[in-house]
Amino acid sequence: MIESIRLMAIIRDVEPIYAVPIAETLVSEGITGIEVSLSDAEKGFGCIENIQKRFSPDKICLGAGTVTKKEEVDRLAAMKIPFFLTPGYDDDLVAYGLSKGMEVLPGVLTPGDVQKALNRGVRRLKLFPADAFGMSYIKSLKGPFPQAEFVAVGGVNEANVSQFLKAGFAGAAAGSNLVPRKSTDGNLELIRQKARLYVQAMEREA
Repeated sequence: MIESIRLMAIIRDVEPIYAVPIAETLVSEGITGIEVSLSDAEKGFGCIENIQKRFSPDKICLGAGTVTKKEEVDRLAAMKIPFFLTPGYDDDLVAYGLSKGMEVLPGVLTPGDVQKALNRGVRRLKLFPADAFGMSYIKSLKGPFPQAEFVAVGGVNEANVSQFLKAGFAGAAAGSNLVPRKSTDGNLELIRQKARLYVQAMEREA
């Protein structure tokens, strides 16, 4: 299912009690891909659990981000989370996630990172930070690695998301520009407005 998701919202540093209203707001505006960051692991797992209770897997594509430990992979696998993202390339962690039957989108930046991922059989990669070297960088990477598919993470906003897609990214993930850190019910209208702008930008690109 993740292959069909061109825009993913990142929920980070949010109290679990607010996860469902935020997810409902995103889904109501057409954003069905959600990555919950484990930068604060307990908050993150709490958000994942609450969202899972509210939405069936056919209604939402739910994964975890900022995964750095095998214990986190074990916990996600037990929760039947289908995919996770890592902040950087960790070959052991990628291999471990694959051994659990999960899809792994490892964080990559350099040609060396991309080559290691492809050698592991992983083609869908998180380019982070995506705005580090400008929009032309992905074209440079796609030259030697045409089989790789990149998801833009870092620096994505409603004004430039279509530019990332036009540049050659298969998808993009929006963080605090879409869902501010520490969001509560008081941020729902802002999230709704932002989500609408993102979806409109994606529709123009399509």
